[in-house]
Amino acid sequence: KIRMAKSSFSLIIAVALLLVVQPMHNALASGNSRCPKDCSGAGQCIDQGVCLCQHGRYGSDCSHELEGWKKMHKLEHNFYEHDAFKSRYVIAAHHLKHCKHIVEIGGYRTPITHFLTSQHESVTVLDPYVLPTANNTLNGAPCKVRHLPMMFEDFESHLTGQEDCFVYMGLDYYDEKNMALCRNLKERVHSFPTVVVDYAGKYPTGAQCFQALELPPAYDRVTSVVLELEDNDWGDLKGSWLPTGLTTR
Repeated sequence: KIRMAKSSFSLIIAVALLLVVQPMHNALASGNSRCPKDCSGAGQCIDQGVCLCQHGRYGSDCSHELEGWKKMHKLEHNFYEHDAFKSRYVIAAHHLKHCKHIVEIGGYRTPITHFLTSQHESVTVLDPYVLPTANNTLNGAPCKVRHLPMMFEDFESHLTGQEDCFVYMGLDYYDEKNMALCRNLKERVHSFPTVVVDYAGKYPTGAQCFQALELPPAYDRVTSVVLELEDNDWGDLKGSWLPTGLTTR
C-alpha cells in the first residue's frame, strides 16, 4: 500500500493465450505520403500519412483546437508526476517487456514510453494533450516512438495488425453519455494479445468501464494490483482536471 491520496487504483494485466507469427515491422519509418489536408498547416506529415500536430492542435488532420491547453500545461497536473501515481506505470511497464509494438491510449503527462526499460520495435501513445514526439530510438536501440496528439479513432486506419500490447491507464467514462465509449473500446481491445488496464477502483464509472470491455476467457489475468492512495498532500488540484471525453469519442 502507498498511502498518499484518498483514491484507489486497480491495475489489471491480461495476456491472451495466443501465438501470432508475422513479419517483423520496420520500426524506422521511411518516406511520407500526403497527409489529410496537409495537416491543416498545423503539423508535420510523417510515417506515410500520419500528422504530428503542433501542440494545441489535435486530430488526424490537426484541424481541432484544444480548449485551455496552455492552462493545462501551466498547471502541469502535478499529481500525475507524484511517485504514488507513477508507480502504476512502473508496474505496467514491467508487464510490457515482451512487447514488440505497444499502443497506449492516454498518457498525457506520463506516457508509458518514459517507464519502459526494455527494447521494443514501436511505441505509440495517443492523447490529444500529449506533447508531440517522433523519435527513432528508445533505450539505446532502434524503436519508432510516436506521441501523437489525436484520439484512437484518428489512428485506427494506420494500425498494421502487428500491434501486440494495449495500454490504458486511468480507464473511466466520467459520465453516462460517455459509457458507450467503453463498449466501443471492447472490440479494439480484444485484438491485442496483451492488455494492461488501470482504473480507479473506488469510482464506479472506472470499474463499470472495465467490466464493459468483457475480456474473454482466452485472456489469463497475470496480476491485479490495488494501490490505496491517501492524504492529498502534494498540491492544490483545484481546476487542474482535464476536460473529459477527448481521448476517445
